[in-house]
Amino acid sequence: MMTIQPITKKYKTIKWVLKKQIEGAAKTLWTWKQGEDENFTCIYKAFNDDLPIYTPLQLLNLLNEK
Repeated sequence: MMTIQPITKKYKTIKWVLKKQIEGAAKTLWTWKQGEDENFTCIYKAFNDDLPIYTPLQLLNLLNEK
């Protein structure tokens, strides 16, 4: 009887892309849907270095303080 070994993902391509973005100081964010239907999504939007990035909770808290 033949034993089937589980496939171990090495994420070679996504790691390469991430390293290149880090080296190039790209302004990107990523999402990672884990599980059977795994998916990576790069969220890119050109923005000004002077503008901070907030999580929804941080921005809501700032707006509530005004």
